[in-house]
Amino acid sequence: MGQPGFPSPRGEDYIVREIADLKRSLRELAAANPFGLSGVRLQNGGMTLDGTLGVTGTSTINGPQNVNGALTVTGSVDLPAGSVSDTALANPVQTATASNGVTNYAIDTTSTVRASVTLTVPAGGFTRAIVIANATAMGTNSGTAGDYLYVSAVVAGVNGGELYSSAAPGLGVGLSAPFNPTLTGLTSGQTITVSVATRAGTATWAAATANQASIAATAIFLK
Repeated sequence: MGQPGFPSPRGEDYIVREIADLKRSLRELAAANPFGLSGVRLQNGGMTLDGTLGVTGTSTINGPQNVNGALTVTGSVDLPAGSVSDTALANPVQTATASNGVTNYAIDTTSTVRASVTLTVPAGGFTRAIVIANATAMGTNSGTAGDYLYVSAVVAGVNGGELYSSAAPGLGVGLSAPFNPTLTGLTSGQTITVSVATRAGTATWAAATANQASIAATAIFLK
C-alpha cells in the first residue's frame, strides 16, 4: 500500500492481479503440449502421434499393439513358430498322402479298380485340392498272343485316362499313369478316393505274383 497522499505505483489490486495472472499461467502450462509441432498429443493413459515416427535404435513393446492401417516391412520378420494361425492367412496350405497296392491277381479285359486310398479334407475352411496321383502296374501276359496292359489313375470317380504297353506271350510289362486334377467345392471331413485301375487288351492274364498294381496319392489342400 502507498503512503498517505501518494498513489500506489502498482495500484490497490496489484496482488489480486498477480494471483490471477499466476493462475492463468498455470492453466496454460497444464494445457500446453511441448510436442505439438511434432504431431504428438498426450492424453490420460497414453499419447497419439499424428505425424511420422522414426526409430533409429531398438524398440521394445511389451504389450499388445494394434495397427489399423497398412504395414510395410522392408527388413526381415522373425516370428515364433505357431504365432500365425491358418485362419489368419489368406491361402494356407495343408497336405495329405497315402499309398496302397495289390499283387497276385488276374488281369481281365475290363478296366477295374485294383487298389484305392482315401484322403480327408482337413478342418479350417479348405475348399480346393490339387491331387497328385500316380498309378503303376506290372503284369505277365499268360496268353499265346501279344497283348497290352492298360493302367489309369482314378480321382473322385474321374478316370485320368489309360496308358498302355505291349507284352509278348509269356513276358511281363510295367508302366505308370499320372493324373493331377484340381478339385473344388470341398468341405471339411469330406473324403477323396484315389485309385488305380488296370485291364488287359484281348485276353485275361492269369493271376501271378508279378501282377501288381499300386496307387500313390498326395493332396495339397487350399482355401
